[in-house]
Amino acid sequence: MPKLIITADDCGLTEAINQETCELHQRGYVSAASVMTNYPAHQHALELFRACRDLDLGIHLSLTDGHPVSDDEEHHPHLLNEDFSFRNNLSLYLRSHFFRSDAIAWIRNELDAQMRRFTAAGLQPRHISTHHHFHSIPLLRRIVHELATEYAVDWVRAHDFRAMLSTHNVFLRRQRQASKAAFDMPDYLTAIQGGMKHSVEDFCARIHSLSGTVEIVVHPAPRRDPDFPADWHYGIAPRRAETQYLIQAVDRLRNMGVGLPPPQTPPPK
Repeated sequence: MPKLIITADDCGLTEAINQETCELHQRGYVSAASVMTNYPAHQHALELFRACRDLDLGIHLSLTDGHPVSDDEEHHPHLLNEDFSFRNNLSLYLRSHFFRSDAIAWIRNELDAQMRRFTAAGLQPRHISTHHHFHSIPLLRRIVHELATEYAVDWVRAHDFRAMLSTHNVFLRRQRQASKAAFDMPDYLTAIQGGMKHSVEDFCARIHSLSGTVEIVVHPAPRRDPDFPADWHYGIAPRRAETQYLIQAVDRLRNMGVGLPPPQTPPPK
C-alpha cells in the first residue's frame, strides 16, 4: 500500500493560489505546499501557512520563471532575458550543457538567496522541489542537494524520470536513494497535470498498485484570480481542472483504502 504526499506547487505565485491551497489542506486534499520565494505573494503564503501546523511546507526553487532575488547585478545572457527575468525551461535545459564556472556560482548564490527568503520568515523548509524539475539536470541537482543538506530539509523531490508514473514511462522504478544523503526522496512521482489524460479510475489504480512513498503534484487554482500573471504559460483554467480532478482522485483513493492525512481544523483568523 503506498504512502502519499500530495504537494501543491507554485504557491507564492498569487495570494488566491495560496488561499486555495490552504483550503484544500484543511479539507484533507493537500498535505504539502511548495512556495516560490521569487514572487511577491510568497510572504502571504508563508504567513498563511504558518498556522497550518500539519502542512509539510517547503520551497519551490525557480530558475525558469520570474526574476532573481539575489543582489548580484551581473547579467548572464544565457540565464536571463534582457529585462533580467529568467529564460524559459527549454533554454535552461539546452544551455546547461555549456555553463561556465561563473554561471554555476551565480546559480548557487541565487538558489541560496531564495532559500534565505524562506528562512527569513522564521520558518524551516521541510522539503525542496524545483520549478520545471530543473534538478533533473545533474549539475543543478548537485547544488540543490547541497542546499538540502545545508538547510537540513527532510526530503527532496525525486529527480529520476524513471521514477515518474506516466504512460510514457515503460521503465518505471523506484527513485534510488543516495546512501550518504541527509535527506529522503519519495520513491515515485506523479502529476495531476499528466494524470488528467486518463480516467480517475485508471490514475488511482496505478497509484494503488505501488508500494513506497508516492508524491502527487498538483497546481491548485481558484475559479477567479485577477492577480494571475497574464504571461504565464500554464493558466487558470487547466489549474482549476487539476484541482477538480485531484478531489475526485483523493476521494477514490480513500475508498480504496489508501491512507491520507485527515481533514484539518481551519486555522484561527
